[in-house]
Amino acid sequence: MRKFIKPQWNQLLMLQTVDLNSIALPGSALHSIDTIVDSLDTSGFEAAYDLESSRGNCPIAPKTIIKVCLYALHSGRFSTRKMEYDTGHHLGYMFLTGAQRIDHSTFSKFLSKFKNEVVALFSRIVLVCVEQGLLDFKVLCIDSVKLRANASHKQQKNRKGLEKAAVKLRKRIAGLLDNVSSEETAVEQEQELRRLEKRLADLDAAQNILNDRLDDSCRGKGLKEAAQLQEQTTVNSTDPDAHIMQQANGEKNPAYSITTAGDSNEDVIAHFQVNAEDHDSEALQPAIAGSTEKTGKAHEHTTADAGFGSIRNLEYLEEDNINALIPDRRLAVEQLGLTAKGSYDRSQFVYDAVTDSYRCPEGNILSCCGTVTVNGRVSRRYANPSACRHCQQVQNCTKGNHRVLIRDENEAVRERMREKLRQEVNQEIYRLRAHTAEAPYGCIKRNWKFTHVLRRGIAQVAAEVALLFSLHNILKLGAVLHPV
Repeated sequence: MRKFIKPQWNQLLMLQTVDLNSIALPGSALHSIDTIVDSLDTSGFEAAYDLESSRGNCPIAPKTIIKVCLYALHSGRFSTRKMEYDTGHHLGYMFLTGAQRIDHSTFSKFLSKFKNEVVALFSRIVLVCVEQGLLDFKVLCIDSVKLRANASHKQQKNRKGLEKAAVKLRKRIAGLLDNVSSEETAVEQEQELRRLEKRLADLDAAQNILNDRLDDSCRGKGLKEAAQLQEQTTVNSTDPDAHIMQQANGEKNPAYSITTAGDSNEDVIAHFQVNAEDHDSEALQPAIAGSTEKTGKAHEHTTADAGFGSIRNLEYLEEDNINALIPDRRLAVEQLGLTAKGSYDRSQFVYDAVTDSYRCPEGNILSCCGTVTVNGRVSRRYANPSACRHCQQVQNCTKGNHRVLIRDENEAVRERMREKLRQEVNQEIYRLRAHTAEAPYGCIKRNWKFTHVLRRGIAQVAAEVALLFSLHNILKLGAVLHPV
């Protein structure tokens, strides 16, 4: 009679020989990471090591550390302590390290010291993708993602909050210094004192950053508006570079906005940037320029969602002769018929460029009656108080006494973009954007479980994200160079 095979822990096991090369089969993520990183130039990392010195142990090769970091991202275990454990217990990591365990502090120091070189490594991987023909330079798809910062929203403070927290810390430090401790507690007291002093230094640094932000935002403002800005403007004392952003689930947390530019051929990410703030409209121009710089060639078409469709961006695209397809924020709402005023939405008012006037749904003419400045741009006002006074639909049209329309002086640039988007051939091109722009984010968040950054400061976050998108491109390269 047969029996189930169960592990027998009460016997000695024979030492078995394992061929580590059998772990990284061609076509696997492990094999792609190993072979492609080996082919990269890492002289910028290696030059920082003093190999002539006889002091200390031999350093771990930079390529080995990079490989482990990339494989850890792929495994969803991008914590330096988990990476240390995995290098001693998991065969995939043993293959990359030659069965050598690497301390977690080695990873931390490496990523902190070589943050700029890690970002530069991403650019070299993009060039390899170009050389292998993974980019066809037809459609560039731009989008942004928000990744939660490694900081609590409770540490988001305005100027008064920072001053109050600093006062509390100074009192605690003074209390420790005045308190005479026994020899047994002296070490613990010294550690607590260093921790509090470090926290106070972080608060002072956050205060300086907040002062710079207030100087920029309050410049040219009145006393009342400046006072409101001082009350509303905040900084996170744990990670001052992070900003409060609304996540996809509706929560508002300290986060980083990251913009990517991907090629639609194989969804290779040609460029990424960690934005200083959460303003997609301001991220478009550097994203296009960054893609061209890294790949050495401009794309035929550029696509992005409505968040990038500011009128300033549309002006820039026309001035630089960039063939772009970017809708404005109102377009989708108008197409779905979800406008608040329905039949009397401003989209139902027809503009006549010859007479510089609008015709309302009831057939009345609204003529230009002056200009107004909106967000630093000059706009024209259109109204017909007399016609509205006698119109039976005025209550459905406006809450005021008469309807007023505001038209930017260069509104025509937005209308030309809408006309392009109505063309069927351009609609087919724009549909490519969805997969190219969104698929990498889905893989990162769902498959790799990377939902928030672990490091703090925009430079450290840029290095962390560079590894993330380097891994994405390496897997694309591996699928082409080493197909299963």
